[in-house]
Amino acid sequence: MNTIIVGMDFLTESLAALKLAVIIAVKTKSKIVLVFVNKPDKSKPIFITPPDKRKEEVESRFKKLVLKYADKLPAESFSYLFTEGGKVYEALNKEAEKCQADLIVLGTKGIINLKLFSHSLAFKIIGNASIPTISVRDGARIANHIKKILIPIDDTLETRQKIPVSIRLAHACGAEVHLLAIYRSSVKTVKENVERYTRQSAGFMEKNNIDFIVKSLETNDVVNEIIKYANEINADIISIMVTQISELSNLWKGTFAEQLIDQSPIPVITVPTKELIRTLSR
Repeated sequence: MNTIIVGMDFLTESLAALKLAVIIAVKTKSKIVLVFVNKPDKSKPIFITPPDKRKEEVESRFKKLVLKYADKLPAESFSYLFTEGGKVYEALNKEAEKCQADLIVLGTKGIINLKLFSHSLAFKIIGNASIPTISVRDGARIANHIKKILIPIDDTLETRQKIPVSIRLAHACGAEVHLLAIYRSSVKTVKENVERYTRQSAGFMEKNNIDFIVKSLETNDVVNEIIKYANEINADIISIMVTQISELSNLWKGTFAEQLIDQSPIPVITVPTKELIRTLSR
């Protein structure tokens, strides 16, 4: 991992996203690019600043944030961008592409009201990103170290595609992985698929010398059970697939993934499907 993009508007959730990005950057020796999109929004105090003074104000705040984390990352590990107008999700993804970033970290307000990005906009960013994206809900628990990563495994083919990214993160942070096999059906073939995908995922963990634990459960209340288990083990990140946001044919049916991102007090990393293409080509 070389570069992490962080969407900033200086609200608490984006500051939490930056905190998490710094934790990951320290472990992966990555650079951080702070991105502010100058698209006026009355709900954000930063836009009270007169338009002709806004860029200066934003850059001043960026400099203060760089100083805040000086004991963790040197100033040269940070850069910042002030981008003009346009669609926020397009701007962030464009900058991520320009910088050849490996990860986007963004903040959301969760089920109450998204401040950094509107509800639909947050998912536009995640759904259109070509790289993994971590969403940090307002009030999310951000530990000083990433020690545990929770990976729910379902019966879809896509479910295993998040494993390579999760392994790289676990390896860099020295984290333990919890594989949670979830059965939403008692149909034999469905259970067999979940079991097979879980075994394969466990095999990848073993090959990469990652400490892991496997647990299974049968439930129709997927979101609450994942959050409940994540809280029980004090997970620091939950890993899911980005395709699970939009496809109605899989376990998550879109709304499950949205609810998980909205409700989880723990950051959620979503991985684009093409990650599998990159993995298989290696």
